[in-house]
Amino acid sequence: MLKESEWITVNNILLELYTVRHIDVLAAKIMKIIRMMIPYTKGWFLVLDGEEKIDREKSYFTGFDDLARENYIKTYYEKDYLGYLYEITPETSVYRDTDILDEEMRRETCFYRDYLKPQEVIYGCGVMMVRDTKITALFNLFRDKNMGDFTDRELYILNLLKKHLENMVCSIAPKRERENEDAGEKNIRRFCETYRLTEREEEVLSLLNKGYSNQEIASELVISLSTVKKHMYHIFQKTEVSGRVQLLALLSA
Repeated sequence: MLKESEWITVNNILLELYTVRHIDVLAAKIMKIIRMMIPYTKGWFLVLDGEEKIDREKSYFTGFDDLARENYIKTYYEKDYLGYLYEITPETSVYRDTDILDEEMRRETCFYRDYLKPQEVIYGCGVMMVRDTKITALFNLFRDKNMGDFTDRELYILNLLKKHLENMVCSIAPKRERENEDAGEKNIRRFCETYRLTEREEEVLSLLNKGYSNQEIASELVISLSTVKKHMYHIFQKTEVSGRVQLLALLSA
């Protein structure tokens, strides 16, 4: 679906984003560089706290004036029809507004009628990032009537980026937001200390434990499939198992 030059652009976007170490900088940078592949008129990257409320200091709006920004934060965030999407798919997802609800129904919602339409942003798409059943960030792009709706190709690009964005947000979140890591992650950390796995091997093991295939691990960590296999081989050697099934059984023992 993408040309070779577009694949190179996606790769360059990811390489640049993975160098960012502050969440507010990440939010601003994503909004700026995504225009290289997906044109839009207005948008936002919202970072949410542990209670799924918008963190003003870490979020970034573009194209919206101060009043529109405050209205969304104070009133329309709670009325955004993205809530329907979360009820259907409680995991990191790419969406197009016109796919969330029947179009006639969507245009009757107060969010569309009282917020989007007055802002002249008729069409929207984005990424809802979820980790451990909680929404961590919302990345929205909007267009006016003249630009038209977002295309399947543009949604495909967002699907290439979605897991990377989720990973970036969670990996550079403040320490206090990471202290609630679940028992599974703590168990993996102890396991890696016991068997002296490297940091990269720990990342591979963590994704393996979540059910990722080798190809999905390669995509998530932005490394080659052969490199993933090499890490897997080293993990098997250190833990003295012969395959995934034995490794996962040892991890859960």
